[in-house]
Amino acid sequence: MANDAGLDRPSTIGAMAAPVTATAQMAVALSGLLAQFLRGLTINAHERLALAHLWEHGPMTMSELGARIPLSRAAVTALTDRLEALDYVQRTPDLHDRRRTVLSLNARPEELMAPLVAPWERDMMTLVGTFSAEEQRIIGRWSEGMRDLAHRHASGLRDRSEAELPSPTPT
Repeated sequence: MANDAGLDRPSTIGAMAAPVTATAQMAVALSGLLAQFLRGLTINAHERLALAHLWEHGPMTMSELGARIPLSRAAVTALTDRLEALDYVQRTPDLHDRRRTVLSLNARPEELMAPLVAPWERDMMTLVGTFSAEEQRIIGRWSEGMRDLAHRHASGLRDRSEAELPSPTPT
């Protein structure tokens, strides 16, 4: 089998494609589920992304958050203002540099989402229980590896200039 560059791919690519395809499909499904969980928070997609980064990575400066989401400095400030007004985040002075502000999640988003998430968590634990300890270990290793790959590639894409990204404008 030849790829787009005309190079031969190893014959194992077919067997390797199934987990990759399944993971991509799972990512789409989980993105949709997360959007439904967060829908009740009445926030836009960038605000959802900001909350997700604060949840996964913990407190960070506004500059660090801005580096993770595709918004200008002014837009990150406006986003933070809206999330703070909803009592979803709080700003505190950086202990090491008084010129900087650190953002952290408040408990309110989790409190609002808990009743929506609980049934899914129960069903997920039931599913996990159908796998052996070894299968669970393998799934955990795969999931951690995929998370790390996703973060690394997202970081690389964030570092690209607008000119290096695909343009939706027909040529």
